[in-house]
Amino acid sequence: MRKIEGNGIRNIIHTNICIILMILVVLILTIAYKYITYKREVQASLETSVNVEELYNTTNKEEANIKEEENKKEKDIDSSTSDWELLLVNKNHKIPEGYTVELEEIETVHQVDKRIVEPLKQMLADARKEGLSPLICSSYRTNAKQQKLYNNKVREYERWGCGSEEAKEFASYWVAIPGTGEHETGLAVDIVSKDYQILDEKQEQTDVQRWLIDNSYKYGFALRYPTDKKDITMINYEPWHYRYVGVNNATYMKEQDMCLEEYIDYLKEFEEEEYKEIIL
Repeated sequence: MRKIEGNGIRNIIHTNICIILMILVVLILTIAYKYITYKREVQASLETSVNVEELYNTTNKEEANIKEEENKKEKDIDSSTSDWELLLVNKNHKIPEGYTVELEEIETVHQVDKRIVEPLKQMLADARKEGLSPLICSSYRTNAKQQKLYNNKVREYERWGCGSEEAKEFASYWVAIPGTGEHETGLAVDIVSKDYQILDEKQEQTDVQRWLIDNSYKYGFALRYPTDKKDITMINYEPWHYRYVGVNNATYMKEQDMCLEEYIDYLKEFEEEEYKEIIL
């Protein structure tokens, strides 16, 4: 009887051990499954994060490229600073060494660069058709003549009590320093009204100047020294000085309210960008 009871107890213990082992196996398998599932989820999350970051970076790059394209200026006109009609001459840009000009007579007593004769003739003729009386009072000047005019202006300021250097500075705002004047290029003319030939700001009130200011661009001429640009041109307002720059250039300058210095700077921006693209 005791032997039977001992066998029964051992069977019960054995059974319980088996059950416990089975439970442990199930727990281990469950934990292992959850661990594997967790690792997969973490891996998937990391991959998603990387993809999102890549997408974010790609999107940012695309947006930056789009913004760069939007900010990139487009050149509105097919001109170059090396074009002959855009020769810049002022206090900071002297007439190039060895510069020559082929002159042609106009209005009997004047000479200009032969390339601007026809548009200048046409402009004067059209103004006269409107009943106006434009008169060229100055055109091409030799360096010697420019020097004489400049010296006279300097002496005038000295008579008013200015020192030598001060007189030269003041004079340069009215008469270009020799070698820096547009009249020496043959591309500029001074035009006044036959009825009022004084070179002062009242000249702009004449019918001739009103017509020229409104229409000169159609013939390729620009009012070279506007009143609101003298800090840039370094020449006082001259509502009689017209410079040939070509029809397209003069039209653009008028539309954008640019003097020649500003227009040259505008063109240089694109030329510098084009140069960078070439060397890169």
